[in-house]
Amino acid sequence: MPRRSSQVLIAEDLARGGQTGAAVTACYEALAVDDREPFAHCLLAHLMLDGDFYDEAIAEATTAIELDPDCSPAYLALGLAYDRRGGMWDQSVLVWHELAEVVPDLVTAHVQLGEAFAAAQFEEQAVESWQRALELDPTEARATYNLAIAALKHEGMANALPGFRKAGELDPSQDDLFFALLGVSVVPDRPVDPAKVRADRDSRLGAAGLAARADDLFAAAELARLVLDEEPDDADALAIAAYTYLKQEATNEAMACALRALASRPDLPTALYTLGVVYSKRTGLSRHAARVFVALAKAAHTQALSHVLLAEALLGLQRYSQAKKAYATAVRLDPACVRARFGLAAVHLTEGSHAEAEWEIRRAAYYDTKRQGLFWKLYDEYAEGGGE
Repeated sequence: MPRRSSQVLIAEDLARGGQTGAAVTACYEALAVDDREPFAHCLLAHLMLDGDFYDEAIAEATTAIELDPDCSPAYLALGLAYDRRGGMWDQSVLVWHELAEVVPDLVTAHVQLGEAFAAAQFEEQAVESWQRALELDPTEARATYNLAIAALKHEGMANALPGFRKAGELDPSQDDLFFALLGVSVVPDRPVDPAKVRADRDSRLGAAGLAARADDLFAAAELARLVLDEEPDDADALAIAAYTYLKQEATNEAMACALRALASRPDLPTALYTLGVVYSKRTGLSRHAARVFVALAKAAHTQALSHVLLAEALLGLQRYSQAKKAYATAVRLDPACVRARFGLAAVHLTEGSHAEAEWEIRRAAYYDTKRQGLFWKLYDEYAEGGGE
């Protein structure tokens, strides 16, 4: 395993700090000293990829792999460069296959391999790759979205819808929406102890939201109950209680609490969210879900996912043109919304617009891999194997 030079270490620090131009210069300075250092070529490939210089990224990543066939971050940069450049699916398939062999438990390698197979019209191999990704991680939303898209292509929307619903449930953005509506943006550093919370409504509700954000549903429910003991119709407490029931799959209780909350505050976003999700889970209630999500999209019009939930309900009702508008609104609000991108791809497929669908899937992959920060994870693991 190669060792990193001091100049490469400087380039790394600059790159991690967002100083791209200086990092590129440092990489070239490192290569001027030793042009056979895989780390420098690999890091330069990543920087070129971030700047959308795909040909340069391909050249640098290829060199890194030639110097060291075990350079996993170079395979990642090379595969992403091929995918984003487009039209090079045969090469992309080979690279993702190689990365899956170098890092067998890297779920994203199998997801990307499946997408490359699909783009190259090898549908059966694509499905196998996504199924392999789900074997490694059953909560992998992107693989589930891709399988739903595959089902849509061959079996129609009726058979694809369960897959889209399952993918949505796996997508962490759904819980993020609830907490955005609740006004809780960060996970607390320490567990919430209900016994230590001040005995007033606002303190208990704030602590209940923090506990729910930390996935401590019992503490959240206990704090909401204390508020409801004093005021049984407190809408905010009922909405939090509804969410805790929803997360425990107690949908009847969640629905009851949400409906009670909405009886006094018909436009309360947190209660609308929970009620809509409950309706969307139940067969035959798609129309009710759509009505609730229309209200949510109005009450939380700046939240991209509120429009995605509405679009998904409309998709289930086969109101494709309306769903397309709702998805488009979500993408305008948040271009990185992977869930909206896959939804738009589904609508394009119902219209027979396969090229547009493939483009949306590629954009979903683009934003998803950026969000994961996979390059630095693989880079650090590769570096640890070689020391300094």
